[in-house]
Amino acid sequence: MDSLTDNIPWCHRNFVERKHSKMNFKKLVLCAAMICALAAIAVAQGNRGTAEATIKGKKITIDYGRPPLGSHSVSELPVGGVWRIGMNQATRIETTADLGVGADTVKAGKYTLWIKRTGENSWVLAFHPKTEGANGQPLWGAPPQTTGFIAQTPLKLEKAKDSVDRVTINLADARGKASFKVQWGTDVLTGTFDVK
Repeated sequence: MDSLTDNIPWCHRNFVERKHSKMNFKKLVLCAAMICALAAIAVAQGNRGTAEATIKGKKITIDYGRPPLGSHSVSELPVGGVWRIGMNQATRIETTADLGVGADTVKAGKYTLWIKRTGENSWVLAFHPKTEGANGQPLWGAPPQTTGFIAQTPLKLEKAKDSVDRVTINLADARGKASFKVQWGTDVLTGTFDVK
């Protein structure tokens, strides 16, 4: 079967072939850009972790960023400082149960989690209702939320024997309570909250 350019005089055929080449090149560049963007998203999401626990038949899930240790540590957070517990997007918790956090009740739903250093040797795990940015995307962790927390519970700082390079969060059933643990390097912050 004859191609379209077989019926076009030579000078026009050359023009049509160049036009198709330019269109193919533009498509190639567009595809390459899309592949690069998707790869960047995949790498960024690859640095995320999940901690899950089912307590009293209710599921609790924490999604968090996992930055490498580098030269930072949890204990370097200044008094009054707030940490997003990870990197990139703010750390999110989703619970199908109401939670007893300190003296407050956190209703089943989605929240962001933050760690506040409230004194030289005192820390709290703070729950915030804001989970999305102004663009409707998951809330970014920087700058951190500093006001508007709905509940908080104390955390205890300990030193682990073994260091972990990336932030690691564990969530477990502690006799009907949720046991929360975050470790980065040898710094370990632990605490609990009730599951209703």
